[in-house]
Amino acid sequence: MTIQETAMLMEILTVAYPRFYAGPEAPDRKAAVRLWADLFAGEEAWLVTAAVKAYIAADTKGYPPHIGAIKEAMYRLSAGEDSEARAWALVREAAANSGYQAKAAFEKLPEDVREIVGTPAQLREWGMMDSKTFNSVVASNFQRAYRARMERNRLFALAPPEVRRRLGGERRQTLPRQGDGCLTAGETGDPS
Repeated sequence: MTIQETAMLMEILTVAYPRFYAGPEAPDRKAAVRLWADLFAGEEAWLVTAAVKAYIAADTKGYPPHIGAIKEAMYRLSAGEDSEARAWALVREAAANSGYQAKAAFEKLPEDVREIVGTPAQLREWGMMDSKTFNSVVASNFQRAYRARMERNRLFALAPPEVRRRLGGERRQTLPRQGDGCLTAGETGDPS
């Protein structure tokens, strides 16, 4: 996001929250533009603007957003509907199809899910496990690990671009909807 784009964004905020941005208590406009431009450098202007507008539309308290609130709104807008329940549904589906095709079922899982599952052999083992244990103990452990991974990804996504670059690039994985690219019951694959 450029300085010019940030200045236009600040205009939106000024119109939406005129009392905050006017008068002797108002923040220094040039300093605010520089700070917002610095912390949103490298971000797509349309996404930042969409997050600001979404914040304004949902605001019931009448206070302008702080940078962290907009970063969180951007993350929510771009992250989609990833949830541990959806991730678990994918694992359950893959485990059900893992008898002769564990490797193919494993490889179709999203990267974050594969890293939690570990190996195709683990997926096959889960597929042969008692369903009560699988759907309670394994499900609980998997979902807890998935929540922790998604929180780490969220914090990474909220960090300024300079910090993300230093930590090693972009890192966010979204999940396909159940059945989109994952093996379903009745599909065949190569034994592994």
